[in-house]
Amino acid sequence: MLPHIGIYLHGHPAWPTPSWIASCEQAVEQLLPILLTAPHGPRHVLSSLQEIEISLVDDQTISRVHGEFLNDPAATDVITFPYGEIIVSYETAARYAAQHAIPEPEELVRYIVHGLTHLHGYLDSTPAEREALFAVQEAMMGRLQCGISEVKLNR
Repeated sequence: MLPHIGIYLHGHPAWPTPSWIASCEQAVEQLLPILLTAPHGPRHVLSSLQEIEISLVDDQTISRVHGEFLNDPAATDVITFPYGEIIVSYETAARYAAQHAIPEPEELVRYIVHGLTHLHGYLDSTPAEREALFAVQEAMMGRLQCGISEVKLNR
């Protein structure tokens, strides 16, 4: 059985909207079986989880979590806990997207997929680990269409 995906917005940004979040949940749930067919990394827990909670937060919140759990009070893009919680900064995604001419929805979804790839066992502490993680992550991103109003799985 696949884990249920719940995406929760904390704060009151103008975007992402509730309808975008609902379409993202649906697309990510459809992506899970595809991700699970990829070889898994050494710390694989994804297939054993019943639920994955994805929290979309601002930089202040992710900085606090980053400091508390990883001893680094700087804002970051995504933090993944092995029990199925993924925390994503929508402000970091927006900033990075603007700096690199990437659509904001695509970058936000990339952070979500990055967290899921961590749950699939991939690490990113070394260049070789990062390369392996990004290969799986970007293959999954290639399966998604990320727009400002919705996210869909390409068939």
